[in-house]
Amino acid sequence: MMMTFILLSIAGLLVMFLGFVKQRNLIMPFALFAGVGALFCLLTQQTAWNYFLTGMVDLQGTPKVLSILLLLNGVALIPFLQHYAQRGEEEIADFMGLVMFSLLGGLLMVTAANYIILFIGVEILSIAMYILAGADRRKIRSNEASLKYFISGSFTSAILLFGIGLLYAVNGSLAIAQPIEASGSALLQIAYLFLFTGFALKIAIVPFHFWAPDVYEGTPTLFTALMVSLVKIASIGAFLRVIQLNADGLPGWLNAYFMLLILATLILGNLFAMKQQNVKRLMAYSGIVQAGFILMGFISMKPGEEWPVLFYFIAYALSSVVAFVVIHFVEEQSGSDSLESFTGLYKSNPVLTIAMTVSLISLAGAPFTSGFVAKLFVLNQVVSSGYTALVVVAVLCTLMSMYYYYKIINAMFSGSADQPFRLPYGYSLLLIVFTLLTLATGVVPDYFVSLLK
Repeated sequence: MMMTFILLSIAGLLVMFLGFVKQRNLIMPFALFAGVGALFCLLTQQTAWNYFLTGMVDLQGTPKVLSILLLLNGVALIPFLQHYAQRGEEEIADFMGLVMFSLLGGLLMVTAANYIILFIGVEILSIAMYILAGADRRKIRSNEASLKYFISGSFTSAILLFGIGLLYAVNGSLAIAQPIEASGSALLQIAYLFLFTGFALKIAIVPFHFWAPDVYEGTPTLFTALMVSLVKIASIGAFLRVIQLNADGLPGWLNAYFMLLILATLILGNLFAMKQQNVKRLMAYSGIVQAGFILMGFISMKPGEEWPVLFYFIAYALSSVVAFVVIHFVEEQSGSDSLESFTGLYKSNPVLTIAMTVSLISLAGAPFTSGFVAKLFVLNQVVSSGYTALVVVAVLCTLMSMYYYYKIINAMFSGSADQPFRLPYGYSLLLIVFTLLTLATGVVPDYFVSLLK
């Protein structure tokens, strides 16, 4: 694992150096090579220098699956970032280097076995994303997004760190797997409340979602794609690790806490999304709702039952990345991310339209898509735990979500566009591949489930 960390760290520095020496044509190939190399080191379990980690990270089971998913997500987005170089943006080296560091931070978060490593990962990922949120510094919206993200992220870090400090005060240990002797301690209960609230802020679930719509709207769209996939998966993945490693010592009120957050997230997230006319804000609320569905898999989770949540990560990452990439290209063409800018997209570019449609119906949970199977797995697990009423609410909220996803689909297939929209063949091919993967994971999920198990 240490080889993966070192490779991403060196790659981030070298990519920035390539920008300094004006070798912009080498930046994207080098970053892509580094991402693939990091994935290779992970898959082949390279053990060089692992003794430096002294048991502070774990790469067995769930952490390995999450690490692979994060690296695949980063590698999938890197080719689209080349679009900034084609536009003549001089900061492409800085952007690509920060993406490398954000991947490093995400990997530290999901593999951490110690709260120090977890916090370092949170900070590396967060600082990189604060800068990327303000990447379009000529636009006031981007500057505002960066500042709001920084302020909310600072509160998140402080709350997390306070919770970690209280845990250390109770047990004298910074290991994520805390001893259970003091599980009844009032101070420990408060520590977990702070810790879980910090994660809720990072994940952006109701009522801790207030920063997400403004930040997603103002951030350059390709980096919003990174936020909704890499940042959310890393944050929920780290939360999952805390739940897994402390299954026997968690507070008794945890399920009730999850229930309240999930109900608020599903109901209010959908209601807010239905009013949106800006597609990026709509998708921000969509991401909030999807996080609520993922958290449903945490309720009464037993050892070995993490795979429905992991499968949901795959479905969510595929659909979200494609949706935001399409929004990016539409925004580039029309100069707007409003709902009206999608009018007649089918006639101007069928590839973008089909890719966006499949992504949206997958997020809505339509049959024969990965989103449908992911929701089915999670809801089945919740029913098995005896929370049938929560499943009924979740199904009703799924029906509600179809309304605002249909608004975008209806706009794309209605009317006519002002001008034809040509997309480079390479980008079209990547979108087609991701769309087919979204369908394949919905049609033949057994293969992917067997890998996760």
